[in-house]
Amino acid sequence: MGYDWEKLYEGPRFEKRAKRRKINRILNTLIGVVVILIIIFGGKLLFGSGNSTETTAPKVSNNTDVAAADEKEDKKETEQSTDASQESSETDEDNEKTEETTTNNEKVEPESNERATITDGDSESNIIRSIENPAWKPIGTNQVEPQTNVYDKGTENRNEIEIAASYATGLDLANLTVWWLTNNGPDKAKVTIASKDGSQNYKVYMDWVSGEGWKPVLVEELKENDSPIFQQNNASEEEAENEDESDDE
Repeated sequence: MGYDWEKLYEGPRFEKRAKRRKINRILNTLIGVVVILIIIFGGKLLFGSGNSTETTAPKVSNNTDVAAADEKEDKKETEQSTDASQESSETDEDNEKTEETTTNNEKVEPESNERATITDGDSESNIIRSIENPAWKPIGTNQVEPQTNVYDKGTENRNEIEIAASYATGLDLANLTVWWLTNNGPDKAKVTIASKDGSQNYKVYMDWVSGEGWKPVLVEELKENDSPIFQQNNASEEEAENEDESDDE
């Protein structure tokens, strides 16, 4: 029985080819896997880059919104600062007006009588002397034109008349009593005043200067208070004293 030597020889070679095919198949599979992985990671990189761009855009938008909000806030703070400055300015103006009012409501220092014309009164009259002083000036005013001659106690006009009387006579406002106040013609006034103890009595004539206030023009120093109210009060007191004396008798 003979052997087919060619077939026996081909057996190992066939095994080698089969092994190579198997290796090639594995290599091809690995290459395919690598290619797939490359495609996957490449796609992720590409799409990830796109997403990053898209994500960055809103951040820019957010930054823009923040910048706009900051600008709006700065504008609001600027407006508040401007309003505060205006309020401060208005407050300063109000304070200045208050200071002016306070000044006008305080005693005005009397002028010197060096240039004054002083005339002695008649011995039979109630006037001790008359004084006209060219140095007298309007005392200033808080009143608005057209000025109205209201003489009620506590009014601006009445207060300024008292200041003018104090200015002309030298009597302190705290030591001054108004006994009689009346109109003396258009834009003119006449006031009878006395010290609290009644030892000093004056009649002051004054003119209204538009926008500048009351200006004294003549002062009469009196021997006694001749105002109707004071005279009436004296008469009432004398009458009461006489009644008391009659009751005692």
